[in-house]
Amino acid sequence: MREMLISLKKDKYKLLYVEDNSTTRFFTSMFLQPYFKTIIEAKSGREALTLYMSEKPDIIITDIEMPELNGLELCREIRKDNLQLPILITTAYTSVEYLLEAVELNLVKYLSKPLDEEKISKALELCFERIELNTPSIVQLDRELFFDMFNQTLIKENRIIPISSSETLLLEILIKNSQRIVVYEEIENFIWRDTYMSKDALRSLVKKLRGHIGKELIENISKTGYKIKLYG
Repeated sequence: MREMLISLKKDKYKLLYVEDNSTTRFFTSMFLQPYFKTIIEAKSGREALTLYMSEKPDIIITDIEMPELNGLELCREIRKDNLQLPILITTAYTSVEYLLEAVELNLVKYLSKPLDEEKISKALELCFERIELNTPSIVQLDRELFFDMFNQTLIKENRIIPISSSETLLLEILIKNSQRIVVYEEIENFIWRDTYMSKDALRSLVKKLRGHIGKELIENISKTGYKIKLYG
């Protein structure tokens, strides 16, 4: 995966990397260098905000605990100017509250420390996809209903709604193809893969997912497949 990302992306994008620990900043920047055309470093949130305004990076990776202006405060300031810029936040802590803040601030991902190659590669893949395909990482399904594509989390009225892995996959494929009908065969290959999908099994899965997100959001196209209706 890393080789593919490097070959496709390194000559295109500018990264703003924000980390107050000089050792962490040095080694992480070295690791990130092959992915980007340019990496701009900042050691505080205040410095990062100034650099953001002057450099206009394509992606931001920022620590959460920093002097002067912390990572969340930095994100709130940036969101006043740009609602879609991919932002990754690194933190030693993860919680439900952080997932809810990810929705509020339209973040791509909270990356838990210590960082590793697989975590960063997956997060960057989503950032690049978000830029190139104009696909959000957090999708609004209804006024109070959101789906976090990266963390595979359904959030309703500021609560995480537990759904099964099959329901998650169904929601994912419908959202990724929201502009068209997703035919039965595509769903079978995506969810059931090498096993057989019965019509009853699919109907049962759709019914369960509708129970969480509402019947009106998933439209049944007779003898063809399903289509999701996104908010707005």
